[in-house]
Amino acid sequence: MIKNLEYLSASDSDIFDILLSSKQRITDTVLHNLARDRGIFYSPHESREELAARISQLPHDFHDLETIVSRREPLHKRERATSVRLNDKISKDELRLAAEQYITAVGNTENVVHRPTENGYKIVVGYDEYNHSRARLLQRERHEAVIEVIHQDGETLFRCPATEKAKRIVATIKRNIERERTQAIPIESIELTGLPSPELRLQFFIRLISTMKGFKLTDVMNLRFTSRDSDLIDAEYDLDLDVSDTPEDDRQNAIDEIIGTVHSMALSGQNLVRSKEYIELTRKGFYITSISWRAERDATDNDIYQFDAGFEDRKLGSGFKYSVQGVFRKYKDRHRKTITHVDGLEKTDLLSLIEDTARVILRDLRSADVESEHADSEA
Repeated sequence: MIKNLEYLSASDSDIFDILLSSKQRITDTVLHNLARDRGIFYSPHESREELAARISQLPHDFHDLETIVSRREPLHKRERATSVRLNDKISKDELRLAAEQYITAVGNTENVVHRPTENGYKIVVGYDEYNHSRARLLQRERHEAVIEVIHQDGETLFRCPATEKAKRIVATIKRNIERERTQAIPIESIELTGLPSPELRLQFFIRLISTMKGFKLTDVMNLRFTSRDSDLIDAEYDLDLDVSDTPEDDRQNAIDEIIGTVHSMALSGQNLVRSKEYIELTRKGFYITSISWRAERDATDNDIYQFDAGFEDRKLGSGFKYSVQGVFRKYKDRHRKTITHVDGLEKTDLLSLIEDTARVILRDLRSADVESEHADSEA
C-alpha cells in the first residue's frame, strides 16, 4: 500500500529535484515568483539551491505541483512530422466512423476529439506515457497526437507526429476503414528503399534543400551521413561523429568542411553531378540520412526559416520525418537573432511544401534510375 502511495504524493526531495532540474525554464525569477504567490519574499541574494530548498519544504497541493511542472515543460515542442498517402479518397463519414471505433477500443485511457475540416478531417488524441529516466514528478508525460487528414487530388493524406504512438493510431484508423470496406487500401510513403545507390540518395537531399518553391537556400546547419559499407564496420554511424578520435579543433574543422561541401553542392544546382565534392562523396559510398538547413522566403518579408528532414531507418531510407524548426523574422531590414515558433496555417503550408517537394524529387529520381538500368541492359 505504501509503495502505491508513492505515486500519488510528492516528497520535499521530489519538489526540490524538479525545481533544480531546468535552470533555463525555472529561473531564479520564477522561484521568487512562486514564493511571492504565497506572500513570501526571499532575499535576492539567496542562492538557487537555497531558494529551491525553502520552497520545497512548503505545503503543496495538486494545483501547486501542476503549476511547477507546467513551468518546467517547454512552451513549444519541436516535433517532427511524417505522412502516408492512401491512394483513394476516404469520405468524412468513413473517417468519423473509424475514429468512433478507435474511441470504443481505447475507452477512457485516452482523450480523443475528432471533427471534419474544410478539406478533410482532424483527430486529436491525448494520452500519457511514462519516462522513468526523469525526476519522479516528471515521469508521467502528457502527449497529444494531432492527426490531420487531407484530401488531395482524389487521394487522402494522413499527417501525424513522427512518433510510434501516432503512427499506430493512423494504422488503426486505416484498418478500421479497410474492415468496413472489406478491402485493402494501397498506400504511398516517402522512402528511398527503391534507390540503393549513394548517388541518388545524396541527390534527394541536395535537391530537397535547394528546390523548395519560393525559397532560397542560405545555410546548411547540420548533417548526418552513413555509408553503404557501414555494416562492415559498425552498423549505422554518422560521418559527422566519425572523427571522434581526432582533436577537438580538427574534429570541428572536419564537420565544417563536410557541411560546407554539401552547401556548395546544393548551390551548384545543375552542375551537382559534375562537382568534385559530389564525385568524391559518392565514390566513397557516403550519402546523407538527415539534414537541417535554413532558407530565405522569396517574399516581401524575406523571413528565414529553419527546416529539418531525415529518415528514421537510415540504412533502408524509410520513415521519412521532417519539421519546421522555427523562423527568423525580418524587422527593419535585418533578421532577428532569436528563432520563433511557427504554427497554424503557416506551419501546415510549409509541411505540405516539404512533402510535395520530396515526392516530386523521388518520382524524378526513380524515373532516372529506371532509365539508367534500361540503358545498362541495352549496353
